[in-house]
Amino acid sequence: MNYLVMEVHPAYAVVLDEEGRFLKAANLRYQVGDTVQHIVELHRPRKKRPALWMPLSGLAGLAACLCLVFFGYYQPNFTPYGALRIQINPDVELTLSRTDRVLELEGLNDDGQVLIEGYDYDNKDRKDVTEELVERAIDLGYLSGGETVSITVTSSDTDWQAREEQEAREDLEERYGETIVIQIGASSTEPPATEVVIPVTPPATKPAPEPTPEPVPEPTPEPAVPSADQDDTDYGPGSDGTTSYQDTDYGPEADGITDYESPDDGAYSDGVTDYEDRDDEQDADDSDDDDLEDDVPDDDDDSWDDDGNDQDQDEDD
Repeated sequence: MNYLVMEVHPAYAVVLDEEGRFLKAANLRYQVGDTVQHIVELHRPRKKRPALWMPLSGLAGLAACLCLVFFGYYQPNFTPYGALRIQINPDVELTLSRTDRVLELEGLNDDGQVLIEGYDYDNKDRKDVTEELVERAIDLGYLSGGETVSITVTSSDTDWQAREEQEAREDLEERYGETIVIQIGASSTEPPATEVVIPVTPPATKPAPEPTPEPVPEPTPEPAVPSADQDDTDYGPGSDGTTSYQDTDYGPEADGITDYESPDDGAYSDGVTDYEDRDDEQDADDSDDDDLEDDVPDDDDDSWDDDGNDQDQDEDD
């Protein structure tokens, strides 16, 4: 394609192509009216769309700045890092930052509250506040020549604590070393705490109530069994309800043994009469015996059994 040079500039040239377009090309020592076949076309840079991460990067940068401000300036200057206690007779405590900035001032006793009353410690460091408080104590009559000022520093950082105690002591000795004594640590001249003994009367002990005995039920008496040896009759109102009869020889209560005594006469007679003899009947007995002797058969050959029967007669029959 042929190009016609229309304008010439130090850095570029304007050419016209065969399609009627004006293009910018690098000026390779062209002259107006030259016709060239090859050019180095110059293109305008395209506008880039803003990336989505641009707002986030801005927020991240802001957060980094805030962290830098907090950790680099605010935290060392406005965050409590330790405390310094000054004991004269007034007892006061200073809350310090890591850079020795006084953040808070507190009176620990009545004289300490009087000492700091009306005192402004804003934007002051530890050196200025300690020296000014010692000066106020002298002016108010709490401190005079030869007396002791005790300084105690507390912190979780032991190195910072030791450094602060040493610097505070040197600063005060430099200004008041000829009149007062500066001591590191708690004052040993504090009056001992008054021990108050409150008598406590022990409460009167009440006697323990005796346990109430539980009612014991009375035993029910068993029905009395009437004795078989009583003289009560077996019938009638005086009967004890128990018959005293001996066992019968018959029936379900029989013991199988008959207790009857042998009769004096009859089939079961033992041949012995148990009647007692009487004098008035002696004669009658004698006559009866004679009659009996007459009735006895004379036949010596007859035999008689125990019942008086003739055994021979029985055999004949």
